[in-house]
Amino acid sequence: MMDADNAFTGDIASLEFDFRFTGLPNTFKTKDSHPDFHLEARSPRGRAIRIGSAWEAKSRAGNKYLQLAINLPNQGQIRANAVQDEEAQAGTFRIIPMAMAEVA
Repeated sequence: MMDADNAFTGDIASLEFDFRFTGLPNTFKTKDSHPDFHLEARSPRGRAIRIGSAWEAKSRAGNKYLQLAINLPNQGQIRANAVQDEEAQAGTFRIIPMAMAEVA
């Protein structure tokens, strides 16, 4: 859910992990290809760690959504889209996984 500072929070979980992440606006964006947001999570000691990026996008029908790339420990990179959840509170997104990269 976006807040007044254009930041958002979310949760990502599996049987191996469960953590909250924050999407912060990328204040260093100078090209369209640069991410609109940096995704951060907290380490067990409370340090902010960058775990991925997000880009604002628009569907062919004109609906706004976020494209996410999240790097997970021992899992590789997850690509997902976050779309507005029309059945939930305004500003709430639903995550739709797209693909998981192979871990070497």
